[in-house]
Amino acid sequence: MIRILLITILSMIFIGCQSGSDKSKKDQKAPFKGSFTDNAQGIVSLRTFDHYTRRLDDGYGFYVGPNLVVTNLSWLKGAYKVQSSPLDLEDFSSVQGYLAYDLNLDLVLLKATRRNLNYIKIKESEQSPDSIYSLFRKNSKLYANNGTILSKEVSDTISFGLSDINARIGEPVFADNHRPVGIVQSIDENTQILFSKWIEKLLKDHSKTAQSIYNLRDKTNKVYISHTKVKGFRIITNKGNIEIALSDQTPKYRDNFIKLVSDHFYDSLLVHRVIKDFLIQTGASDTKYAKKDDVVGWKGPGYTLPMNVVPGLFHKRGMIAASKLPADRNKHNRSDGSQFYIVAGRIFTNQELDDLEKEKNIKYTAEQRQVYTTIGGAPYLDGEYTVFGWVTKGMDVVDKLAASKTYAIDRPVDEIRIQTIEILKK
Repeated sequence: MIRILLITILSMIFIGCQSGSDKSKKDQKAPFKGSFTDNAQGIVSLRTFDHYTRRLDDGYGFYVGPNLVVTNLSWLKGAYKVQSSPLDLEDFSSVQGYLAYDLNLDLVLLKATRRNLNYIKIKESEQSPDSIYSLFRKNSKLYANNGTILSKEVSDTISFGLSDINARIGEPVFADNHRPVGIVQSIDENTQILFSKWIEKLLKDHSKTAQSIYNLRDKTNKVYISHTKVKGFRIITNKGNIEIALSDQTPKYRDNFIKLVSDHFYDSLLVHRVIKDFLIQTGASDTKYAKKDDVVGWKGPGYTLPMNVVPGLFHKRGMIAASKLPADRNKHNRSDGSQFYIVAGRIFTNQELDDLEKEKNIKYTAEQRQVYTTIGGAPYLDGEYTVFGWVTKGMDVVDKLAASKTYAIDRPVDEIRIQTIEILKK
């Protein structure tokens, strides 16, 4: 009986470590000093949402004060709002906003609604541990992964360690004495850990008033090419190339497109919607890894742009315009931040234009009538969407793509994928 009791107690102290990693079991064992449940209580799961309250991404962070949560800035940028929950659980509450950020360190300090007195005390951090561990829950049980610091990179502005530990981006890692070592920032060949002293630096000077998460979307140290040096863009797809130019009359859309292309946002995205004699549409971030039966076309970069209808820019054949959600899901009538369509269009008769004028209570100009009755386009979209560019080369490719065989909601049967978009310089 005593022997059974001892085995039971030892089993409770030693928490077996399992994960989806390919690491051997000897590298995945529970810390052998004291209890680490307090550390786990400071870690949070984070979830981001876009302007339409659609779920974007999941990540991790941890409390460094009663209402303060630190995480990596890069994965959160572009979100409209954030929610937090205890580690690997589904008990989410709102995050009020951010109090500080550091682009060089890739850190952001969030103000959480839910108070947590079991926060991780950064001032007690361990800078030179022999071994480290990370925590995770599986089936509501707490487990740990052990690893070692393989090497360190130290400078006056940043210092981090490379480790063989199995951990997730945004999670804290701890030393055997349960003091925090740092935050996981990448998991390529080895896990990169930014040391805790840089988090302490962020904590020393932060605002008392939370600002909107949405304001982080345009925070960057990167210098993008000036629009004055851009002649156009070449959209390279697996079905052919299309060259386009953007209007200076819609500068927000022009500069936003330059930024997205420079950041390779469009690389590997699908042309997810095509309609013969109408349009081809792309730019949805949920198409990059989409399977055949996935519902796609709902995710952009996490932000929207204000409508900007310019009278001289209308839906003639070859024009480029920004997509948007319908009015019942888009009360502010804003355009998606990345999705756009190219008009293939068809030729209309004057009688059809007359009927559209009555239906939409608009008046087409002489130029519009001449274009729509000779070149063609999609006049029924005028005034409803922001037109911000046009095709300069490759309309034969647009027509070929628009005529593709489709299934579901106008999705091509054979994948049409953007390989990359090149900037054509003057």
